[in-house]
Amino acid sequence: MNETDISPSFTQMDQSPFGYEAHYCYNERMEVTQYHCHDYFEFYVHIAGGQLMGVDNRLYALKPNQLFILPPFFMHGLSCTEEMHGYERAYLNLSPEVLRDLGCGQLDLPQFFRSHASHGRYTYQLSEEQASRFVSLVREIQKGDPAAADPLRRLRDYSLMIHALTMICDVFVAAAPAESEPISNGIIQDVLTYINHHYTEPLNVSDLARLFNVSASYLAHEFSHFTNRSVYNYILYRRVILARQQLLGDESLSSIAYQCGFSDYSNFLRSFTKITGTSPSLYRKMLHQYHKREL
Repeated sequence: MNETDISPSFTQMDQSPFGYEAHYCYNERMEVTQYHCHDYFEFYVHIAGGQLMGVDNRLYALKPNQLFILPPFFMHGLSCTEEMHGYERAYLNLSPEVLRDLGCGQLDLPQFFRSHASHGRYTYQLSEEQASRFVSLVREIQKGDPAAADPLRRLRDYSLMIHALTMICDVFVAAAPAESEPISNGIIQDVLTYINHHYTEPLNVSDLARLFNVSASYLAHEFSHFTNRSVYNYILYRRVILARQQLLGDESLSSIAYQCGFSDYSNFLRSFTKITGTSPSLYRKMLHQYHKREL
């Protein structure tokens, strides 16, 4: 790999130190986003204005009142053929620890939502009433100061989030998951599937182009058009995200680097820091501190 376009787009919660945040957003005009992921659960409801949502190698045509369940480290991003107009959505971001608390000892919610997404069941259709209720709950949570250490405010937010999650669970029972749309260029879907299974191995555009019997320039262009990332950047990003998951354990940083597909530690350090905004050692320290505080 000889490209250098490493984008620092691993998204983290904006302000809240408590492991949750809620946002209702409307943009008159908005450009498409890159494929990305995060270390929290995202419950996203599309209201209007979007065209396509990609989750790993699946592509979904966005419809009004469509719910997406996006567990930690699932690659996803908007895709469209032109600039979006009147893009409206609401989303609730929850850390696994907060989600576990919201289960009230009755249900392991992190595992519950992971299992629902494990076979490509990422999205469900809400009724107008359900979507309106979700937006109302999100906007009520958003009103608070996420940095305020007010236990009563946090209790109130937990109550609102439990209402939202209970509604989502009711949707699981009553509705079948939506089907993904066929991608007009099936080769790119095949390439994404292949990368998602082999990204810890040596890969580059030329090898992939030969494997799928297309030119390297064609593959690079079409892949970037679909994911808004270069092939190199996508592979690198997946490796860094895998490393983030493994940092909670006790293996050495060098061992993790090689397991995730990096040829040497210096490349791993540079890539990890550029994409996440922090070094592997500092991230591991923060991760252990966070889990110790939650426990």
